[in-house]
Amino acid sequence: MDMNDDILGLVLERVSSHVALIRAAAVCRRWRRAIADAAFLRRYRSLHAPTAAGYYHNCYPPIRFHRGSGGPAFVPSSPRMVDARRFSLDFLPGGAWSWDIKDSRGSLLLMDSPLATSVPFGFRDQLVCEPLTRRYKRILPPTGLGLDNRCSFVASYLLDGEASEADGLISMSNFRVLCTFSRGVVTQAAMFAVNSTWSKKSIDHIAPSSVLSRLFGRGGDSWYFYGGDNTLISLDGSTGEFSSSVLPAIEDWDVLILGSRCFVTDGRDGKPRIFTVVKNTMKVFARLNGGEWTLDKRVLLSEATRRLKAYQPSSFSRSPSILTSGAGLVVLSPQYGGIWPFSIDLDTMDSAPVTRDMGKMVYRCELPWPPALHTCLS
Repeated sequence: MDMNDDILGLVLERVSSHVALIRAAAVCRRWRRAIADAAFLRRYRSLHAPTAAGYYHNCYPPIRFHRGSGGPAFVPSSPRMVDARRFSLDFLPGGAWSWDIKDSRGSLLLMDSPLATSVPFGFRDQLVCEPLTRRYKRILPPTGLGLDNRCSFVASYLLDGEASEADGLISMSNFRVLCTFSRGVVTQAAMFAVNSTWSKKSIDHIAPSSVLSRLFGRGGDSWYFYGGDNTLISLDGSTGEFSSSVLPAIEDWDVLILGSRCFVTDGRDGKPRIFTVVKNTMKVFARLNGGEWTLDKRVLLSEATRRLKAYQPSSFSRSPSILTSGAGLVVLSPQYGGIWPFSIDLDTMDSAPVTRDMGKMVYRCELPWPPALHTCLS
């Protein structure tokens, strides 16, 4: 018995993943037409989390003359489902090797190239790209916003677009980039919209605004900055707005920040986690219902790594180096007694050996939304 359109829609809404939805669209014209409907896409997106195609990381050493020709590396979330070759960045101007990833959101990457030095106030050559569709848009320097030669470029952050579209909150036709500039101890901000226009972004309510230079990390789709006095400032990647929260007084955060002993990253649930690493002890802090930060987990690294092949108890007499922060894990390596990188799972606090360099930060890349129904992933 044939299903009517309403029942078919309910069945398709239960398709488990983005990739499976693309395959369902290839079954017949009727299914493809139902899946391409804007109302269906809105409902499906509200019921299912976006699908990660994989994760990028910048390759080291950071000096380009010492690099190979590959540029940032891509690791698929499922090699069986996603062809890593389709996420190559070789389409970028000048080749992938001359670009670094600075941020990611949805299916887009924000990249810059420090090789361009002639632009005003140290503004690097920047672009936003979508690897799977091999498209990019350059971010030209702002003009007419009162920025002068006394200002210096600090950083850029990729944000959702302003338009409310069936195709999602961010795409190559719907994104923004927030750029910060310093003038002495004061930070100024400007917003780039997808139509290539710039506008000033008020950050006067952040006191002092110089905190935007004290980057704390990224987690839960927001960037975090340390404001001093146990205050954490967050930049919401959806709205582009700033807010603040208070860190637990059980830690000396000023000392931890100064010594680069703590960062923000993602938990496996996509929510932010703060981790601290001091000598033999690692702590993980979580935020309760988006409000108060509290100690969630704690582990002695000498105990967590005891079963690893390279284990040496004397390695934790001093704080290990923090090599990588990624989705649900942190990669550490002892500074003494030999280099043997290992990861700590932020949920279980279990350890595992690490055999490859994943860069300082891991950048998630999702499949584009809405799905390209003419595209099939094998």
